[in-house]
Amino acid sequence: MTDRFSAWYEDLEPAILIKVEDFHILGYREIKASHIWAFLTEEKWKNNPAPALHERINDVMQMKIGQLMQFIMTTAEQESNNHVSQAENTLLSNMED
Repeated sequence: MTDRFSAWYEDLEPAILIKVEDFHILGYREIKASHIWAFLTEEKWKNNPAPALHERINDVMQMKIGQLMQFIMTTAEQESNNHVSQAENTLLSNMED
């Protein structure tokens, strides 16, 4: 899904970097532009694949740290669950051999 939005990144990069700096000032130094971009493309615009430029910029500038942290935590949890499932499948297939 991110590929569909990749052409927009150049236009939005200044706003994204400003938002990253805002979060850093608030003490969230681990936040990166890639976190914001993933949130926007995978969550915010999931059901609105063609927002206007002013809407995209507004989405960046109005983003709350709580929204972003919830997205990051959910994504990390899903990735962890996927790794555990893969490890279990590998273990089971090795036991069958």
